[in-house]
Formats: sequence, structure tokens, C-alpha cells
Amino acid sequence: MTMPDLTTLRQDIDQLNRELEHLLIKRFALVKQVAAHKARTQQPVCDPQREAAILAQLGQSTPELQPALQAIFQTIMTQSRTLEQTLLTKEEP
Repeated sequence: MTMPDLTTLRQDIDQLNRELEHLLIKRFALVKQVAAHKARTQQPVCDPQREAAILAQLGQSTPELQPALQAIFQTIMTQSRTLEQTLLTKEEP
């Protein structure tokens, strides 16, 4: 079996990037709903226990990728908190 050429590999990565972008857009739409719920129930933006649990689950099946996955998800969660905080600030009188 022959190895795919670099162009093909990059096309596959580009496709995955588009899929990841789509999933992140869906995730941020849910974050907006979470922010609205937190505003109604007066909950804080940050939930350190939930974030720690999410990070602990990452990479269990591929330990060699765990640091990279945790770094990526840490960034995603940071951006999610930023979005939530922005939305909550807009709702304040």
C-alpha cells in the first residue's frame, strides 16, 4: 500500500479543520445558552471542578496526545468563559 502524497494529506487536514470549525461554532452556540442559564440562576462563569473533570478525561485512550489535547481544550474553555463573561456583562443594567 502506498503512502498518500503531501497534497492529499493536507486536503484531509483541511477537511478536518472545516469539521472542527463547524463543531466549535455549535459548541459556542451552546455556550451562549449556558451563559443565559447562568444569568437567570446567578451562577458564576467559571466552574473549576467541571473544567478539571473535562481535562482529566482527555487523552485516556491516547496518553501520548494527552498534553496536546488538554492544551487545546484549555484554550477552548478559556474562550468559552470569555464569551460567557462578555454576554453576561451585556445583560447587566
